[in-house]
Amino acid sequence: MKLVETHCSKYLDMFGECIKQYPHTWQMDCEPERRKLAKCAETNPEIVHIKTVCGDEFHEYEKCMIENRADTEKCAELFTTFSDCADAAVGAFTATASNPATVSKASPSTGSSSASSNER
Repeated sequence: MKLVETHCSKYLDMFGECIKQYPHTWQMDCEPERRKLAKCAETNPEIVHIKTVCGDEFHEYEKCMIENRADTEKCAELFTTFSDCADAAVGAFTATASNPATVSKASPSTGSSSASSNER
């Protein structure tokens, strides 16, 4: 999230404002803002790497959030799993950027990794 905030703050703010404006129908009413945010995120190599490595973890979290709109606390563990994977992916990306021969792919602390490139 910090990477998205850093590189795409304008679009993140627009999406957040839309969600506040349409709390019950944001999934439909905020689609243009979500797409702009996603397009911005796709231009950042670190975010692209996280999406590649941790796509499955993110989609499990996202699915939980949709299914548990009224009680999103149920998704805290899945968020932690995704966040841990993303942290490991950024670490590996940074190591690869500074020395491409040392690391090619991150593994989250759970010991598994994902090669999904699904949209975030």
